[in-house]
This record gives sequence, structure tokens and C-alpha cells, in this order.
Amino acid sequence: MTTSPSIGQEFYKVRDAWAVADQQKHWKLAIWLVQYADVDIIDKFLEIERTAVGVFKEIFFRFDAPWNGDHETWEKALWEEYVSWFEPIPDAKYDVYGALKKDRLLKQDYQPDLTLAPCVQSIWKELLRFKSYITGLENIGCCIYFPMLRPDSPDAGDWYADVLKKGLPDGIRLVTIDIVTNPRITLAQKILAEQVTLLQPQLDMVAAVKNDMDKGGGNSDTVSIDARFRKQIRKVMDCTTQQDAGVLDSEITVLLSLCKKMGGVTHAVAGLMIAAQAYFMIREPNKSAVYADKAIIQSRQLMDANDPAGYPTWKSCVMIKAAILVGKKKRKQAIVLYEELAHEAAEKGDAFMIMEGYRLSGHLYYELSQLNIAFENLLLSLTGGSYLEQEVRRQSTFLHAASMAVHLCEKIRGPEDLKILQDQLQELLGDDWATLLQSEGMDKATVRRKSSLFEFN
Repeated sequence: MTTSPSIGQEFYKVRDAWAVADQQKHWKLAIWLVQYADVDIIDKFLEIERTAVGVFKEIFFRFDAPWNGDHETWEKALWEEYVSWFEPIPDAKYDVYGALKKDRLLKQDYQPDLTLAPCVQSIWKELLRFKSYITGLENIGCCIYFPMLRPDSPDAGDWYADVLKKGLPDGIRLVTIDIVTNPRITLAQKILAEQVTLLQPQLDMVAAVKNDMDKGGGNSDTVSIDARFRKQIRKVMDCTTQQDAGVLDSEITVLLSLCKKMGGVTHAVAGLMIAAQAYFMIREPNKSAVYADKAIIQSRQLMDANDPAGYPTWKSCVMIKAAILVGKKKRKQAIVLYEELAHEAAEKGDAFMIMEGYRLSGHLYYELSQLNIAFENLLLSLTGGSYLEQEVRRQSTFLHAASMAVHLCEKIRGPEDLKILQDQLQELLGDDWATLLQSEGMDKATVRRKSSLFEFN
């Protein structure tokens, strides 16, 4: 008899896999080679090991500077991130260094040696020096965690190979995550054999999440309707992988029936939104639009009543309805929705949706050959995106808005305006902004879809 996996069981599989690797002394780099669905549980395990409740002896540190394919600039960013750990923090509860001093665990004060070259070898040296100042950690090693690279990132195998070739000091080991179906760390077989350990636990996170969602979700009326509702959501979303409208019709009928039993506009709107999303995913735009329209109306009522559930549902359904209109080449109608979305997002202080609303409307104006208003909308998109963290800007559709804005500025504005825009992008994205805008996929930002001969919408 087999046991259905749970999230807890999968977590302990991860921990057991690390326990085996932890006992091996030959490796300097550990790579979790897993499926996309398994990344989150491994990340959570490594995050737990960074805290006081971690069970393994090594001290875990994490670096978040984004890999850009250039060894020198990345190592400089990693060094700057390390140095920032020791800068004053206004909120004492987040000041780990201050806590060490307060608890008298530091043998002497420590500050990074800023005369060192900004490279990872300096980080290893300084980490070991810092650790030697902490009482009780003299003989404990450090494990440096680099999170999984983005799927469109350049391969980082050369960097890891270079680091391993230069050598890691005793007490320093590295760990990262890579995807078995789309690896971003390619290493020679000799390096893999001598200095790397691959961790490949047999996980089934998809089944584990489903089983945890299903707990308490039976069919009896004595079982919580809320639990049945959550289980039914999963059933509806499972149908979207089958591309079977008939089966989906049946499951959505059950879902909406449960929403009615739960009562209240909030649950009714949630059911309508899920139905709109599901039909959209199986390419049934007409059915999706019907449910999206109903959800938009009812979620607007919630917004007017200051119900916090209203806006998230409303913006999701507006995005679905607008996408359907775009698919039908009803661009002007879609623009109205995207601009309404941007205005509402501004009222709610939702910087990401301000950026998206104006970016998408700007692209549609571009497809309608209204270049000046397209450029104005893209500038508004960049303004909205300026309120996001720089890391979010560097890894989001902000890059698409920036790429199109530069393209249009070159076409319809003078060199002075282009210089102003470029200076703003340097400030918002960093010195490598031009390289970011030339990365893979950015060339599609300015591509127009083919218009109908009789395009009036």
C-alpha cells in the first residue's frame, strides 16, 4: 500500500538528502538538480538552515545579487552585498551584527576590509575572519547559498568552474539549485566528479500540495464547505490541463454551487474569477469573457463598499477581459480597460499594475500607429515601475516598457529627449541598463502583431 505524499514528508526527504551530502567531505559545490515544482521546498529548507532552528552544523549565508553573465561585475555586486550586511540598520530586531555585540558573542568588533579587491575570494577571506570573531564558531564551516538562476539567465557553469579552479578555503562550501529540464550550470565531467555533489531526491511536490489541499475536503455536508471549495478549485484548475470544455463546465457548475452555499458577494466573485481564468486557459474566450464581465461588476461593488477583497479580484478579471479583447484585435476597447486599470492602481498605490496598465496600453497604441500617445503611456509605465525595488525592475516587464520607450524615443523624439530617457534608465536599472535591454526576448518587445486589413477597433 502506498502513502500519499504530504508537504512535511517531502521536506524531510530534502533534509535527509542534505544529511547524506553533509557527511561527504570531498565536495565544494552542492547542486540540487530538481524539477521546477521542487524548488520552493528546497529553498525553504535552506532558509530554515540560515536560522537558529536549522539542524545542521554549518552556518548558511545567502547572496541575492542577480547573475548577469559577467564574472567581474557580478563578483563586485556580491562583495557590495556582503559589505552591506554590516551597515547600520534602523530596526534593531533585524540587526544580527548588533545582536551579536549585545549578547557579548563577539570577541572584538568587526568591519569588512574595504581595501580588498571586490571579488568572491575576498568574501571567503572576510567571512572566515568574521566567523573567527564569534565565540563558539571557531571550528564550524560556512555554506554559501546562491538561489536558482532565472530560466533565461546565461549559463553560470564557467563562473562556478573558475571559482572551483581558484580554490575554496577550508570552511567554505557553496550550494545552489538547478533545473534538470533547463540547467543553467554546465560543468565538465571532471569537475563534477572531483568537487561537486548532485542532490536529486525523488520528490513529488505537485501531489503533496494537492493532498494537503484535499485534507478535510470530502463530499459530506458535515465537512467544511470552505475545505470543499478549496478542493473544487483544484479540480477546476486540473481540468485546464485536459483542454476539455465539457468536463470543465461540470466542475465549474459544482464550484459556483459551493460559492452560493458559502454565501456573500466575496465568495460569489471568487468563483466567477476562477471560472473566467479557467476558460481563458483552455482557450474558450467567449465563456471566459461572460464570467469576467460578471466578476468585474460584482468586484467593483465590493470596491465601492471598501471591501479589501474587491480590488485584487477586479484587477485580475480586467486583465483577463482585456487579453480577450486583444486576442480579438479589439485594441481600442482593450486600451480603455488597461488605462482604467492603471488609474485604479494609482488610487490603490499598486505600482506594479500602474506599470502594467500603461505598458500594455502603450503597446496597443503602438500597434495602432499612434506613436506619440504610445510613448507617453510607456513613460507613465516607467514612472509606475520606478516605485518598485530595483531588483524587481531588473527582472520584470519593466524591461519591456523600457525597451519600447527607447525604440519610440529614437523614432519620434530628438537626441536630447533620448539622452534624458537613457539617464533615467541608468538610474532605475543600473549601469548595465543597455545590456539588460538587449537580453534575450527584448527584441520581441517592439514587434507588432499583424493587423486586419479593416482594423477599426
